[in-house]
Amino acid sequence: MILKVEHTTVFEYEEPVYETATEVRLHPASGLLSPQRCASFSLQVTPPAPIFEYTDFYGNRVHHFNLLQSHKRVQIVATSVVETMSAVQEPSREENEIHLLDFSAESRYVHFDPAICTLADQFREIGTPSLQALEICRYINDNFQYEPGVTDVHSTSAVVMALGRGVCQDFAHIMLSLCRYLGIPARYVSGYLYGGGSTPDGHDEASHAWCEVYGGPEQGWCGFDPTHKTLMVDERYIKIASGRDYADVPPVRGTYKGTSSETLQVAVRVSSLDHNS
Repeated sequence: MILKVEHTTVFEYEEPVYETATEVRLHPASGLLSPQRCASFSLQVTPPAPIFEYTDFYGNRVHHFNLLQSHKRVQIVATSVVETMSAVQEPSREENEIHLLDFSAESRYVHFDPAICTLADQFREIGTPSLQALEICRYINDNFQYEPGVTDVHSTSAVVMALGRGVCQDFAHIMLSLCRYLGIPARYVSGYLYGGGSTPDGHDEASHAWCEVYGGPEQGWCGFDPTHKTLMVDERYIKIASGRDYADVPPVRGTYKGTSSETLQVAVRVSSLDHNS
């Protein structure tokens, strides 16, 4: 599929602020080891500012900028065109051992609390890591209720486990906890989901989060989505960044000087450019 993403973020302040420092992870993953290709990407910032770029520890492209002058509003518009493929896994490769250790341990939002450990044990005897991951994904989809507003971006897997409810970010953290406790390397993925106006489950999502599980150098990384009944990642998904959990890959993160309160508005539109869509 050929998909276009328009992602707009607006920060507004009641009183002027200054010395805003912002970094964004909005550039779609692309390259020889990626099952998608980013055909074009543009990033526009208002007020205008020089934009710089670096690659973080996990290989994600990060853009950053500073606004030194006083301002009451910042708008960030990222526009991408991405060609996705039907393959649900990245090409095989030997993964960095340090990364695998990171993706096998607890992290800021991924905890091995007693409820997680007890639940994980029921998947321990399943044959292979890939089958274990699939059944974990299925269990979360069947037993956790999708409900916006009951959690926030700082909710841990332990909190979500106790609630039994949440959104895509929460379900990804639960799956990461279960997989990692069983010794299966798993990473958090941020990106987008094209639903053609609506996803199969009725969740009209554009920005999205899911998991990738490492099946060894022969299988590589395979994508699983515990939020939707399809369970497996396909050509409707656009990957942006991956890390240990949400803390590693927020789309926009920044600081500013000033005492004003801040409001945030985000609008995402994912559309198909395929003629037969």
